[in-house]
Amino acid sequence: MLFRHKKLLCLLTAVTFFFTTVSPALAATARALGTSLKPQLELLHEIPLGNVSADKIPDVTGKSWGSGIPFTEQVVSPDGKYVLVVEADKMVLYSVGSGKQVWQKMTYGGVDNHEMVNDRVFLTEKYSYGKKKEHSYITCLDIKTGKELWKYDVQKDLKPLVSKYMPADAPPSWWGYLEIVIHGDKLILVGYNSWKKKERADRVEVLLALSHQGKLLWKVNSYGYPGITCMSRIGLIGGKLVTGTYSYGEKITGQAYAHAFNLNTGEKLWKFEVKNDPSMNYSEKVNVAVDVAGDKVVAVTNFGKVYVLNSNGEKIRDFTAFKPIVHKGITVCTSVFAGVLGSGNTVVLAPGKTYVKGATSYYAKPPVEHPDANSIMVFDLGGNLQWKFRLGGQASGRLIKNNYLIFSTTHNADTLDYSYTGVYVFDLSQPGKGEVKKSVLDRYLGYYHTDGAVNSATKVSASDDGRIIATATWPTRVGTKKYGKHALYILRLK
Repeated sequence: MLFRHKKLLCLLTAVTFFFTTVSPALAATARALGTSLKPQLELLHEIPLGNVSADKIPDVTGKSWGSGIPFTEQVVSPDGKYVLVVEADKMVLYSVGSGKQVWQKMTYGGVDNHEMVNDRVFLTEKYSYGKKKEHSYITCLDIKTGKELWKYDVQKDLKPLVSKYMPADAPPSWWGYLEIVIHGDKLILVGYNSWKKKERADRVEVLLALSHQGKLLWKVNSYGYPGITCMSRIGLIGGKLVTGTYSYGEKITGQAYAHAFNLNTGEKLWKFEVKNDPSMNYSEKVNVAVDVAGDKVVAVTNFGKVYVLNSNGEKIRDFTAFKPIVHKGITVCTSVFAGVLGSGNTVVLAPGKTYVKGATSYYAKPPVEHPDANSIMVFDLGGNLQWKFRLGGQASGRLIKNNYLIFSTTHNADTLDYSYTGVYVFDLSQPGKGEVKKSVLDRYLGYYHTDGAVNSATKVSASDDGRIIATATWPTRVGTKKYGKHALYILRLK
């Protein structure tokens, strides 16, 4: 009962936070407009998950704190009737209607990413960090029974590249990382193995197209950075796969870029290179995140430069979404990596934590939060800010289903505040005409506070109609203070 009261308090706090960060007078504005902010997200089931040992509860102030943690993945079936939860040692299918278990089977090491079509679910085996893996499988299951239909080992495609390019004495970094997306009758998969040699990062990578039956259709090999993709979606426009890349610096690995491949053959079609801007970027590293918005490609740099391209990779325009600010002589920045979504004539950005420019530590404490950090920013493709919402916590998962914009949040990395962890939902179909304040209120549907952070490895999943949403929390800590628990949350949008 105490926790239920706490959740209600946090919900009210989150709404108040929403009011005060968008505008000091927003509460009064809501009353004047007659806008209802009654939460439309309801909890259907909260299900305890497996025990987490003390050595698997990461300290979020540590470097690469999420590496090697067997975070839980959850998958909502397209029809919203089931939720599949995959832990390190087992996977369980739950009925959304009853909250009861349908089937359970053992797993070995957890999964990272997933896709689902009809009654088939595709799961990628979790990567390893700091050690090699013999196999890296993508597995296809029958969602109703849990029966394995087929599996494909991506390491058989990566091993020849490792033998050719990896120095014998180089220690492994990320090994067997797999990303998948479904486009029509093809399952598109990217896998890589990476290592470090004398502080220089390197990797081999493959881009594969598989049939839904697990047959290899075509393959593209890559060595080094920027490579094929990194921290970017793999979108589809006019039969072309589009994605973005990552560079450790123009003098180190060359310019980052957006590029496109033929969906049917894997042929490279075009490349759009992106220059670093030292006046805006907090470091020399550049990430380009790509998605499709209507009939346009949007390519967004980590430092806030947005390029609008046509399907042939030709620039139509560019604009700046956010900039550094100077506070008492100290320059602070924010950034956006994977937090980019395209939809219709809009692009949605979710900038993360605040950075201190010139600091040697990633976790250097900023004197102030950047005003755009930990927020959602929605622009039209002309570069006009349509609306902005301050999340409070950092966006960890994001998706658009049936015009519903759904975000999950972890803790605030600037303040280490856990008050705004959970799930937010917005309605992109609402016209939101008039002033910006009303535009935000028209689209805001609700927030649900979870007991603990929803980490980027866990993310959020939803049914095709966007009304059944599932996420999972994992306990973390700040020093010796623990936050949250290991639990599954199944929510419904009323």
